[in-house]
Amino acid sequence: MSDISLQLPDPRQYPESSPSNMLIHYTQSIVNARSEDDRAMWRASLRAALVEMLEREELLSLSVALAMVTSQQIYRELWDALRDAAERPDSGRHAVIFAVPLVLVIGSKGKATLPERIADVDTLNALFRQHGLFADGAEVFLSGKLLHPDNVVGIHSAQIYRYTRQLVDAARGLPLELPAAPIVAKDEGVFLRYLLGVAIREDGAEAPVKLGGNVGAWGVPVMKFIGEQLKTEGVTLFPIPRPPMPLMQAIVAANFARLEVALQVFASTQIRQLRDLGQEPVAIMSAHDNGELHITVSATGNEKDWGGFVWPLAAQDDVAQIETNFRLLMAECQVGDVRVVDGVQPESRDGIPLFFTADDWPPQPVTLQ
Repeated sequence: MSDISLQLPDPRQYPESSPSNMLIHYTQSIVNARSEDDRAMWRASLRAALVEMLEREELLSLSVALAMVTSQQIYRELWDALRDAAERPDSGRHAVIFAVPLVLVIGSKGKATLPERIADVDTLNALFRQHGLFADGAEVFLSGKLLHPDNVVGIHSAQIYRYTRQLVDAARGLPLELPAAPIVAKDEGVFLRYLLGVAIREDGAEAPVKLGGNVGAWGVPVMKFIGEQLKTEGVTLFPIPRPPMPLMQAIVAANFARLEVALQVFASTQIRQLRDLGQEPVAIMSAHDNGELHITVSATGNEKDWGGFVWPLAAQDDVAQIETNFRLLMAECQVGDVRVVDGVQPESRDGIPLFFTADDWPPQPVTLQ
C-alpha cells in the first residue's frame, strides 16, 4: 500500500560552513569518513577534545560549536559525542545521573496548586525496583522533588561530567540547590516536570538503572501512584511517566513528549468542539521562518471557531516525524482533510502571528509514492 508523501518543509537555517571550528571539523570528518577505522579515529579525536573542554568547563566553546553546525546530522553527531564524553567515563566506579520525565495533563475549573513533590519517596523507589527498572542490590535513589524544566536545563554538561566522576553515593543526590516547582493549574494544560536520580555503577557490574526504551508493565502502577500522590481537590490529573533516561537525553526527549501530548490534547478538544457544531474539521500545518510549526484545526466557512497550536522546533526535533505523528493522530480522530502549506512562511503578518485556516488554504490533491 502506498503512503501519503510528507510535505512539510524544515524552516531551520544552518550556516553554509564553519571550517575554523575544531569540534565541527572532527564531527564532519566522522560523518564523511570512508571507512569504519577512519570514523573510529575521528570519534576518538572528538571525544578527547570534548573531555578536555569539559574538564576546563569551556562551556562557551561548546555552545558556539553547537550553534555553528551546518546541518542537523552534524548537530546530532556532536551532541551524542558530548553526551558520551560527559556521561560515560572510560572505566571505574562512577555515578549515573538520570531523570524520569513526567508529562502531566491537568484540568481545573478554578486556580489550583498541586504538591511540589512526591511525599512517599520510599514507595516511589520501591515501585521502580519492583518492576526491574532498578537492579537488585544496586545503589540507586530517585528524588520525589518535582523539578521545573528551566532548572534541569540549567545543569550543564561540565557539571554532569564532574559529578559522574566524583559522586560517591546515590542517596545524597546532586550537590545542587534545585528548588521544587509546584504546578499552578487553571483550566486545561499540559506540564512537564522531572524527577532526578543518581545511581552508582560499580566497575564491571551490570547497569544499576534500566535507561531508555518504552514504557512497560511498570507504567500503569507508577502512573496511579503519582496520581494519588499529587491528588488535589478540584483537579483532574493524568500523569504520564516516561522511562528513566540519562539526564542530557531526558532534556531532549521530554520536551518533545510534552509538545506531542499537548498537540494531542489541543487537536482532540478542537475537533470535538467543531463536530458538536455539526462541522467537519480541517487540519492545516505550516512551517515558519522563526523555526516554528503552526497547526490549526478549523472548518470551512467558520471564521470564528478555530484553534491554533505552535510547535517551537528544538535543535533535534525531526520535522518529518512530527508531520507523520500528526497525520496518524488525525487518522485516529477520523479527520480526512489534512493540508500542508507550501514553503516556509513568515512568522507573522501585520504584526499578528500567522495561522492558516480552512478558508485560507484550499484542499490539496493527495500525492502518493
